[in-house]
Amino acid sequence: MRLAALLVLLAVAASSSCGDGHPIAPSPVAPFAAPEAARQLGPSDYHETPMPMPDPTLPPAPAPEPAAMAIMIVGTSGAGAFAPNPLQAAMGSAVVWTNTDATLHRIVLDDGTSVGTIMPGQSSAPITLGAASVTYRCTLHPSMVGTIRDASVAAPAPMPEPPPDLGEPDPGYYSQS
Repeated sequence: MRLAALLVLLAVAASSSCGDGHPIAPSPVAPFAAPEAARQLGPSDYHETPMPMPDPTLPPAPAPEPAAMAIMIVGTSGAGAFAPNPLQAAMGSAVVWTNTDATLHRIVLDDGTSVGTIMPGQSSAPITLGAASVTYRCTLHPSMVGTIRDASVAAPAPMPEPPPDLGEPDPGYYSQS
């Protein structure tokens, strides 16, 4: 703090003049002696200020909003135009569409919610999901279809594959001797 005050004082003194139009400058003959305030600060010069305690009479601060989940628009054709597709999200999650494609897109959820027109390089406003699962599409490019699936529902287990067909067994193989 003292160093900052000294620097301000020196700056003011240097910018003012002695009345004869010449700025104040150190004498070239006498060496400049640093005042005590300009010395380097040591550990004993720092004083810890205690952190203020929260006021128990005030309500607690609200929890921060979770970050919105992102869907990238990467093309103009089919399900591959969105990444990720499908997106796993819970009902109430916020989703943002970002257009990384070079073409304008207009996204609409199948429940009628308009995400809006998204220019290249721009993102939509966050949309809060009102349903657990929803599909969406680009109204300008009808083949662009995406899905948001309920993250709380486990994906169905893959169907087991049948054993390979090895043909008819050798009749002598099963005969008893």
